[in-house]
Amino acid sequence: MGILSELKNFGVDMDDDIYGDNKARKSSEAEARAAAAAAEAEAAKKAAEAKKKKEAEEPSYILAKSFTCPVCDKPFKSLAVKANRARVVSHDLDLRPVYEPVDALKYNVVSCPFCGYSAWQRTFPNITAKQKKVVAEKIGANFRVAPIVEEKKAYTYEDALGRFQMAFATAMATVAKSSEKAYLCLSMSWLVRGQRKALVADISNITKIDEFREAEKELRKKALEGFIYARQTEDFPMCGNMDQYTVDYIIAALYYKTREFEKSMKLLPEILVSNAASKGIKDKARILKEKILAIKASNVMPDEDSLED
Repeated sequence: MGILSELKNFGVDMDDDIYGDNKARKSSEAEARAAAAAAEAEAAKKAAEAKKKKEAEEPSYILAKSFTCPVCDKPFKSLAVKANRARVVSHDLDLRPVYEPVDALKYNVVSCPFCGYSAWQRTFPNITAKQKKVVAEKIGANFRVAPIVEEKKAYTYEDALGRFQMAFATAMATVAKSSEKAYLCLSMSWLVRGQRKALVADISNITKIDEFREAEKELRKKALEGFIYARQTEDFPMCGNMDQYTVDYIIAALYYKTREFEKSMKLLPEILVSNAASKGIKDKARILKEKILAIKASNVMPDEDSLED
């Protein structure tokens, strides 16, 4: 007699294999996990192949431009993106431009390989006699000559960050404005984000991804500190062409990224009602306001890492 034999008296017919359904469910769940893992591995493989292909193609968008260092007077070449070969396809919440097919941000700084003087490409020649002397003494005197640019066909994110850090050292040595140093910090956070996103599909680099995320946070906080101080002490435009509303929006976006939502919200109304603010900045401010309102409505404080664009 089976342990369920009496069920037939009640018109119920059950299989005597009482654990069969549990085994089937476990098998089904295992198959689902295996399928998900396989899909994830395939996605990572495709992402890695796309990244490798993109890196292989990048040199075709790059050229070596000739410069003469205004500090040491030596000629050199620096890599730059060819005209009209990189286009902005979108902007992140903090105004980071997203380029395709090559990240032009990596090529925005020119760095002398002989004395270390570094600056934005557009402002590289613009240095006073007093600043030249300071750069030569504080940077050039101990600078180790960098590899000749002809040895490189494109810049990695590591290359670019090194050049940006030299531009920041130049800005520190020449006592540049707070807004200029803040914008360099912001730009370096954008580079680190690009570096992180290039690895995001590769689970084997999870430690590196976490390191980049922490570095990005630190750079954002330094940028926020600098822009707040610049807002109190400098006139507009800042950093060449940034008006009040652009700077205020950047501060609001950086407050949002550090989860200081009330401070962020206080800056948005003036941007949204101003006739002088650009449509692009107003649109971004509106999106940012909606994100903050949604967080408030949820009554859940999000993790800082979850505040992606």
